Amino acid sequence: MRQHGTYTCYRWGQDIGQDWRNGCRCQPCRQAAATYNKILERRRLKGIETLFDNTEAREHLQWLRAKGVGLRTVQERSGVGRTTLQSIVRGSARRSRAETIAAILAVGTHVRAPGGLVDAGPTWQLLEDMLRYGYTQGYLAKRLGAVYEKPILQISRRMVLQSTADKVAELHAELVGTERELMRARQADHRRRKQLGAA
Repeated sequence: MRQHGTYTCYRWGQDIGQDWRNGCRCQPCRQAAATYNKILERRRLKGIETLFDNTEAREHLQWLRAKGVGLRTVQERSGVGRTTLQSIVRGSARRSRAETIAAILAVGTHVRAPGGLVDAGPTWQLLEDMLRYGYTQGYLAKRLGAVYEKPILQISRRMVLQSTADKVAELHAELVGTERELMRARQADHRRRKQLGAA
């Protein structure tokens, strides 16, 4: 939780990770924002540097993209403009204000969008695990919502939508998780019967 009476609370709100449009506008936060802007203006007039290297923010944006969090989602959650984000990613903007960098770094993978792309490797590992358990591609495709005339797994091997990855993970937990629980129960029952027979 951010403290009232600070610029960060005024700018992004009290709850970390919430939508930037919910910034706090209480009297202490408004006063803190006014003081902050006055300090920045005095520094600017004195020629004091107010921009900082944004390499860490650029690397964080690249990492978020690899995890399925796109610039649109980062913009919505951080309040940083799309043009600024694009400039940071491209490297054309190498220095940014401290609050811009902090806002970008505050965005985590918990806000990834269902329409974002993620690595398909983990999803295919789950699919192949279900296939090893005897479930057919047609059955899995139907359970995943495929509406093709001949249901097959038409899922990319490189990148998949976050929503697709979530569906596959849920289906794997339902099918394979249940199968494994039954197998463990049968194995435990077999060991118990064996021990009773030896007694």
